[in-house]
Amino acid sequence: MNRILPAVVVLVLVLGGCSGGVPVDLPRFAGSARSVEEVARQLRTYESRGDSSYPAVGDVFQLCLGTLDSRAPAEPQALPSVVAHLKTSPPVDVRFMLMPDAARAAGLVARAAGVAQGCAGSASGTLGEGMDAETTVSAFNRDGWSGVQVITSGRRGSDTDNPFFYRPFTSGALVVNKGAWVVELEWDLDGRFGSPDPGWAEAGLKLSQAVLAVADGGVTAPDAQERTTRLVHALPDPGAYGERLKVWPEPGEPRQYREQGSGPPMSNDLSCGTVPAREHPPGFLPSVRRSLLGEVAVHEMVSPARDEQHAEQVRRTWLHDDLTSSSPPDPCGYSDPGFVHSAQTEAKGVAPSVTAFRHGEWTGEIERFAARHPKATAASGYRDSYAHVAVAVRKGAVAVYLRWQGAAGVDPQPVFRRGESAVKRTLDRLAGAA
Repeated sequence: MNRILPAVVVLVLVLGGCSGGVPVDLPRFAGSARSVEEVARQLRTYESRGDSSYPAVGDVFQLCLGTLDSRAPAEPQALPSVVAHLKTSPPVDVRFMLMPDAARAAGLVARAAGVAQGCAGSASGTLGEGMDAETTVSAFNRDGWSGVQVITSGRRGSDTDNPFFYRPFTSGALVVNKGAWVVELEWDLDGRFGSPDPGWAEAGLKLSQAVLAVADGGVTAPDAQERTTRLVHALPDPGAYGERLKVWPEPGEPRQYREQGSGPPMSNDLSCGTVPAREHPPGFLPSVRRSLLGEVAVHEMVSPARDEQHAEQVRRTWLHDDLTSSSPPDPCGYSDPGFVHSAQTEAKGVAPSVTAFRHGEWTGEIERFAARHPKATAASGYRDSYAHVAVAVRKGAVAVYLRWQGAAGVDPQPVFRRGESAVKRTLDRLAGAA
């Protein structure tokens, strides 16, 4: 009998899960915030200092676990927003956005809910991950917030592991709105072995409910007097940068990746130059992002920081990998370089440089680099010859990153000057709102 009992106990633990008991720490906030700036201030209570990881959220149309749907529509851009990775237990990734009005907020969430229906069924893991899980999609309605919730529950591990040793988990993703707010939120609960605890889904939803409470759902439009709203309105018309420019990816339309056809690149980069810190808005800070594509490619990022010291830190991260280093990063080390630095094509170019920059009250740095195929001519397009100009600057506590790229022909110097003039015009517009 004594020999049998341990085996029975092990069997019960494995089948029963021994996966419950995970504590859920519900955040508490001082009051309901009416702007992204107030939301950012209150979320900072749960900020982990020195944590540089980027929140997992960032797209209301990409809620399916472990997949990226290239057919999904693109989000609207140039909205006051704030993203955060909350050090609650379990951690929460969240993004709050303010739409121009409540009707458009509800419309965006309704469309996201329609796309999310395709998540239901068997779930697939990310690269290198094995998974045995199911996803359910249902409506979310709590405290006046309404939208869609995607819950995935099962077991997962490395795809090289024996499935018997997979760890149980339940994860959730939500897109909801109340008034003009649209909120995207993700959480994940897991255990050491066994099966998912049946209470994990409800615990995650209660956690979501607690995080949503930070925002005042009575807000029906951004406050025109808020600094972030003023900065949104100060962004120039796309045509100010050149001919045929428009927001890209076009909001509401299916995305298009460079490798999937003849369309322009989704990332709006004519070439390499995509560094994660340049594409993701800073955590716990109000931010405005917009990308444009046409005759040239432009990416804009504007973030009001806590104070001047914080603004300088944010500004510097946009052009430097390591804040303690004085050397600029390799802009082609983070993306497919195409022809740019290929030994086979022997591309010619201007090496990346980062130097001091000042324009009016804006101070910071400017980055320049260029490359061209050996056979490029004065009439060559950006796929054969390009020049890149980017500034990371601040005025007081407002940090701005502007990236401009255009076809450079055989001489990038005039194109550098053109790009610099373009970003200076935008800085002039933003100066009054900063």
